Amino acid sequence: MDLSKNLENITEIKLTYSDFSESIGYNHKSDKPFYIIQNIYVNIISKRFNRHFVIKRGFKSDGCTIPRAFRWFLGCSHKGEYLPASIIHDYILTNKAIVRNCRILSSRIFKQALLQEGASSIKAQIMYLGVEIWQKFIRGWI
Repeated sequence: MDLSKNLENITEIKLTYSDFSESIGYNHKSDKPFYIIQNIYVNIISKRFNRHFVIKRGFKSDGCTIPRAFRWFLGCSHKGEYLPASIIHDYILTNKAIVRNCRILSSRIFKQALLQEGASSIKAQIMYLGVEIWQKFIRGWI
């Protein structure tokens, strides 16, 4: 049985993680300006999938990538409500085994983190779709 296909059906996700407010550094001169200054502990829990991992000190992320055409609606790509979701998602993309190589689950985790950080459901859905399009068609992660 293909485990990643089984994970695509997961829709209800409970996501907990350490406080990001004191854990992120910023270097505006880098292509990945956000870096972790103290470990972030992440728990992903659903009925059929549980995973616990640590985003280790030193991990770097480019944050949330929002095309200019959408910034009028979504706002600045470095807003606080986007950072935890984008850093968790970037970490998963560099460690796909966390989600058993399931692209859809990684996108759903991203959306759940956006919602938990206060993004509106409309903005979270638009960003989720953007991540799905990017991963599937641009990066070729099917």
